[in-house]
Amino acid sequence: MKKLQVGIIGLGFGITSHLPAFRKNKYCEVVALSCKNSKKGNLLKKKNKIKYFFNNWKRMLNEIELDLISIAVPPFEQTKIIYNCLKKKISIFAEKPLTVNTSDSKKILYIQEKFKIPCAIDFIFPEIPEWIHTKKLLQKKTFGTLRNIDIELNYQSYSNFLKKNSWKNNLNKGGGILHHIVCHIFYYIEWFFEPIDSISAYLYKDKNYRFNGYTNVISLLRFKSGGYATIKASNNSLGANEHIIKFFNDKGIVILENKTEDWVNGFNLYTFKRKSLLQKKIFFKKNNIKHNQDSRLFLVSKIVNRLIEKILFKKDMIPNFKNGHRVQQLIESALKSSQSNGKWINLK
Repeated sequence: MKKLQVGIIGLGFGITSHLPAFRKNKYCEVVALSCKNSKKGNLLKKKNKIKYFFNNWKRMLNEIELDLISIAVPPFEQTKIIYNCLKKKISIFAEKPLTVNTSDSKKILYIQEKFKIPCAIDFIFPEIPEWIHTKKLLQKKTFGTLRNIDIELNYQSYSNFLKKNSWKNNLNKGGGILHHIVCHIFYYIEWFFEPIDSISAYLYKDKNYRFNGYTNVISLLRFKSGGYATIKASNNSLGANEHIIKFFNDKGIVILENKTEDWVNGFNLYTFKRKSLLQKKIFFKKNNIKHNQDSRLFLVSKIVNRLIEKILFKKDMIPNFKNGHRVQQLIESALKSSQSNGKWINLK
C-alpha cells in the first residue's frame, strides 16, 4: 500500500507533536514542511530529512500532490488554509479552535460534509487514560447518577507571562481564554456527559491588562437532564498550575486533578464514596517523557491514527469538524451571554 503523502503547515507545535505523530504511523510519510521563516524551515527540513520545504503554503498545495495536510497555525490563519485544502479534497488534521467565528466554521463543515473529506481536530484531553477510565465510571454509574460538574483551570500562558503581544491574547485572532483553552472544556464536557442546553458566562480582563483578549471566565452550563456544570478559568494566574474536574454523583465523587506543569501526564484520578467516606486514588502507568519531548505527542498520535483509519478504512472518528463547529457555537454563545450581563443563551 502506498503511503499517504503528508504536508505540515506551521513549524512550532507542528514539529514537536504533529511530525512525530505522523511518523509513528506506518501508513504515512511526511514529505513537505511549510512556514514563513525560510531559515528555520530549511534547517528543520534538513534536520528531519524531509524532501520539500515551502515558505508559502499555497505554493506547497499547488506544486506537489498531497493526501493530507496537518495544520499548526493560529486560528485566524487556519481558516483560509482549510478552505483551500477542502477545495482540493485534501484531508486535514487541524488545531483547535477550528476558526475564529461560527460563520466560517459552518461553511467549512458544509464543504467537508458535502464532499465527505476525512478531517480531524486536535482536542486531546479525552485521549488521556485517566479520562477514559473516568468516563467509564460515569457511564456505568459506579457512583450513582451524575448531578453536577465543577471545573477549575488556572495557569499563566507564556505570552501573558512575557506580556507579549500575541494571537493568543488577541480576541480577533482567535485568542483569549475562551478560544485558547476553554474550547477544550466545551468539547470534553459534552464528551463526558451530554450536550449543553444553555449557557451563562461572565468574561473579564485582569486590571491593567493591555491586550483585547479576556483573561478570565466564570460560566454556568445547564443540561437537558437537569444537571449543571460550573467553569472557572484564568490564563493569567502567575504561579498557578491547576486543572481540576469534580464530578458530583448521588453516591460519591470522582475527581480528575492536575497540579503540575505537564498538561497531560500530570493527572491523577480520585474517587470518594459518600457511604464509606473513603477517598481512593486509582493508579495509571504514566508515559515515559524523553528530554525535550512534548507529552502531548502521545495524545496527538491517537487522533492522527484514527484519522488515518478514517481515510483508509472508512472508520468513524472523533473529534471531527462537526465537533469543531459545535465548540465554536459554544464560544460565541458564551461571548453573547457575557455581553448581555450573564443572560442565559439557549443552544440548539
